[in-house]
Amino acid sequence: MIIPDCMPEPSESVLWLILYNNQLIDTKPQQPHYAPPLLTLEELPQAKRGYTAKIGDYEGRAVYMLVADADMKFPARWQWLPLRQCLLRTNELLFSLGARACQIQHFLSTHKFCGRCGSALAQSRDELAVVCGACKTTDYPRISPCIIVGIYKDKQILLAQGTRHPQGLYSVLAGFVESGESLEQTLKREVKEEVGIEVTDIEYVMSQAWPFPHSLMAGFVARYAGGEITPDPTEIVTADWFHFDALPQTPPQGTIAAKLINVVAQKVGL
Repeated sequence: MIIPDCMPEPSESVLWLILYNNQLIDTKPQQPHYAPPLLTLEELPQAKRGYTAKIGDYEGRAVYMLVADADMKFPARWQWLPLRQCLLRTNELLFSLGARACQIQHFLSTHKFCGRCGSALAQSRDELAVVCGACKTTDYPRISPCIIVGIYKDKQILLAQGTRHPQGLYSVLAGFVESGESLEQTLKREVKEEVGIEVTDIEYVMSQAWPFPHSLMAGFVARYAGGEITPDPTEIVTADWFHFDALPQTPPQGTIAAKLINVVAQKVGL
């Protein structure tokens, strides 16, 4: 549960996710695992100058976020860690809390004025929302649902290099839900648009918050049903079927894409 705009008790030691521009403070950058600061409010006076909220619990400790600004000073041994790198250096729960903090920061930074009348917005004291004092409109954090799907044919998996992927990185297909669509309709449309094939036997697997900036990925697997791979050049550089003993570079463990690739491998009996 998110408790917006609140502080811990002064002497309570809590985990602080301190963020600025989608980066998090790491107190032990030389260590293999991400380490947010464990401090009391008295030990972190900067918290009195920025937005704070309780965003969850981790290993028996309350977790708070602090939105920093460019003028805040922190110990020189601490370093800023981009959220994407945090994914590689922590577990799923702590990453999800970091993702939550970054999404809240993005919401607050992009909702300063009312989209209906243009008046300044104020933060609600009761929930994570902003309220217009002039026309009474209430806005909540935007969440953009997406599908992501691992497609298999016999003992092969379909992987594609997207136009926005790093050079040489292949992944499963993904796309945003459009107005009025179900997730299954989105999946079939995106697959057809991006690579020109049909799928069947759609199965839901898992989901993952993906805060770049505010996506919610719904993960599926599906079986190839027909058609020839014809990449849409505006979205896909290249796509092909791959055997699991000869995969190209794929997303790192911890991502939903990597998990779906593993699920497909199990699905085809490997």
